[in-house]
Amino acid sequence: MKNIYFENGVLFYYGNPAGYLHGGIVVLDCVFDRAELVRYIREKEGAKVEFREGVYDRLSEGSFETTAKAHATEKRLRIYQLGRESPLMMRFVSLAERKKRGYGQPQKSEYILVYEGEAGKFDLEAVWDRFGRHAPSDLAGHALSISDVVEFSDGKASRFFYVEPSGYEEIEF
Repeated sequence: MKNIYFENGVLFYYGNPAGYLHGGIVVLDCVFDRAELVRYIREKEGAKVEFREGVYDRLSEGSFETTAKAHATEKRLRIYQLGRESPLMMRFVSLAERKKRGYGQPQKSEYILVYEGEAGKFDLEAVWDRFGRHAPSDLAGHALSISDVVEFSDGKASRFFYVEPSGYEEIEF
C-alpha cells in the first residue's frame, strides 16, 4: 500500500510519521491504532505491533534515534491472565476469596502473558483506564478483570499487583 511505507526505519501513514521498527516490533503512537495499519504491518511486514504514547510527537520533531534508544531502557508493563487450565472457581475472585477456596497465593505458572509494552510511568489507574473498560487490539486476552496480575518492570526489578474488586494488592509472583 503506497500510503503506508517505511523510510529510514520510520513508518509513515498517509505522510505522517506513525511509528518505527525496533527489533522486529513496529512501535506506533496510540493515535494510529487503526485496523488497516495494524493488518498491513502484521501481514505485509510480518512484524508485531506495540502502541505507545508520544511516538508521533518525538518522530515529528526528528528524534528517531532518541525514540529508538528510549525503547531499550524503558519501564515495562505486563499483564497476566489465568490460563485455560485454571479451575473456574479460581477466576474473577478477590485474593481473599481465592485463598478461602484453597488456591493460595497466585503462581506465575497458572497465568499466561496477554500484554507486554511500555509503561511510560508506573500508574495503576492509567492501566485501568486503558485496559479495564474494553480489550484494546494489542491485548491478547479479555479486558482487565479481577484475578489478573499487572507487572511493572524497570529492567532491574519487578512489582506485581493482583486486580481486586476495588483496586490492586501488591503480591509476590
